[in-house]
Amino acid sequence: MKIETVLAVVLLAFTIGACGVVPRSAQPPPGVVVSGGASSTSDSDTSTTETKGTAPSSADGSAKPSMKVSSLDEVKKSLIRAFRDWEGTPYVLGGESQKGVDCSRFVNIVFDDYFGMDLPTNTKEQLNVGSKIRRSAVRTGDLVFFKTGRKTLHVGIAVNGGEFLHASTSNGVMISKLGKSYWRNRFLTARRVL
Repeated sequence: MKIETVLAVVLLAFTIGACGVVPRSAQPPPGVVVSGGASSTSDSDTSTTETKGTAPSSADGSAKPSMKVSSLDEVKKSLIRAFRDWEGTPYVLGGESQKGVDCSRFVNIVFDDYFGMDLPTNTKEQLNVGSKIRRSAVRTGDLVFFKTGRKTLHVGIAVNGGEFLHASTSNGVMISKLGKSYWRNRFLTARRVL
């Protein structure tokens, strides 16, 4: 390999390292079932609850679906599949595989691999995709954002009106309840991208 090629690959890996696309080889092969379960922590609550596919960004930076999602039920099934594939993957800031993943990269991976949409790889940029929706209107597939610290944000994907899929800093990839006081008190906004 030429040195320029190696440098280009290293630069690309560094650029997308904070949040981006998980290597396909890091995912379990089709047909491998990852066991489901429930756990809880002080900052989140889990419950076990179940379309695959990359959309170019428009001129205004919002992602557009490359495929039509036929129903919210299919979206939910895909999110549950993503949960089962990734459940328990530990939170690692800048992580991009099942060895460790952060919240914004996880959202990017789920939308890329399960819905064929290319979302930004960091939370601040994800705040600008799709259209803003009221908290009371959150539905399956919407991005939900939280202000978890003075300068820190967290993002997840609504599985239904009451739960969301995310990479928790304490328990890794899990499903939590939006109504739990920790999340309810830190809710920032929601965006519809599907």
